[in-house]
Amino acid sequence: MDFSLRIPPFGLQKRESRWDYLEPLQKAAMALELTWAALSGLLFIFIVFKIFRIRVKSTPRGPYILLALVSFTFVLGDALNAVQLREDIDVFDWFKVISASSIFRAFSQVFVYAVLLWLTHIRGQAFGGSRPGSSSTIVARTWKRVVDWVLVAVTFIYIVALNAYSTTKNLSHIRRIYNNDYSSAEHDDYEEFVKISQKLQHVSTALSLLLAIDVVGSLFVLWFAQRRAKFTDSVVTRLLITSAPFVPPLTAMWLFYDIWVAKGIQSILKANLAYVIIEGVCQIGIFASVVSTIDLHTDNDPSGSSSYLNQASNPAYKA
Repeated sequence: MDFSLRIPPFGLQKRESRWDYLEPLQKAAMALELTWAALSGLLFIFIVFKIFRIRVKSTPRGPYILLALVSFTFVLGDALNAVQLREDIDVFDWFKVISASSIFRAFSQVFVYAVLLWLTHIRGQAFGGSRPGSSSTIVARTWKRVVDWVLVAVTFIYIVALNAYSTTKNLSHIRRIYNNDYSSAEHDDYEEFVKISQKLQHVSTALSLLLAIDVVGSLFVLWFAQRRAKFTDSVVTRLLITSAPFVPPLTAMWLFYDIWVAKGIQSILKANLAYVIIEGVCQIGIFASVVSTIDLHTDNDPSGSSSYLNQASNPAYKA
C-alpha cells in the first residue's frame, strides 16, 4: 500500500492543526485505524494471557507467541499511521514515521500467514506421526516447510527493502526541493523512480499472493488428507472455517490497490479507506480465529488434539 498518496499539507504554523486540512475520508480512515489498533491491543493482551495459562504440555507455544508479536506490530503500525495524520510534524519526520509504520504493518501482514503455516506444519506432523507406517502428508514434509519459511522470509525482506529504497529516494527528493536544488533532469529522474517503484510494487504483491495461496492450499491439502483417513482435527477444521475465509479478501485488496488507477485525490482516499476497513477486519478476524485454537490442544493422544479419533476404533489403523 502506497502511504505516500495520503500526504497532508506540511509547513503549517504551530497554531494551526493539520487535522483541519484533512479530507473527511482521511479522518474516517484515521478513526478506523485507531479502532483496529485498540481491538488488536486487547487481543494481544488476551493472547499473552492465554499463553501463560497453557496447561497442556502438547500445546505448541511457538505459533501463539509469534501471533502475539504479530498483533503487537499491527497495533504499532496502525497507531503510528493514524497519529502521523493528527500530529503536526515536518515532512522529513513524516516520512520516517510512515516508513516505521509500513515496516510494522508489513511484519503483521506477512507473519500472520506464517502463524497459519506454522500451525499447519505442526498439525501435519502430528497427523503423520499418529499413522505409523504411512507416508506423511505433503504439508509435513521437510522440503515443504523449508519452502514455506523461505517464501515468508523473502516476502518480508523484499517489502522492507522496497520500503527503505522508496523512503531514501523520497527524502532525497524533498531535500532538494527544500534547498532549491532541483533541476528538470532531477525531475525526470524522480519520475523514472516513480515508475520503477510501481513495477517493484507489483513484485511485492505477487509474493503476497503466492503466500496467500500457499496458506489456503496447505490447509485444504491437510484437511483432505485427514478426511480420507477418517480423521477430524479440530485445530485444522477451525482454521479452515474461520481463518482461511479472511485470506482471499485481504489478498484481493492488496491486488486491487496495486492496480488501482488513481484519477483524483478522492479516488485515492476512497481506495485507502477501503484498504483500512478490509485489512482491519481480516487481520483481527485471523488473530481471533487462531487464538481460539489454543484450547483445542489436549494430551489425549500423541498428536495433542482431542478431536483425533481413537486409533483402536479407526479402521485406518487396523492392520
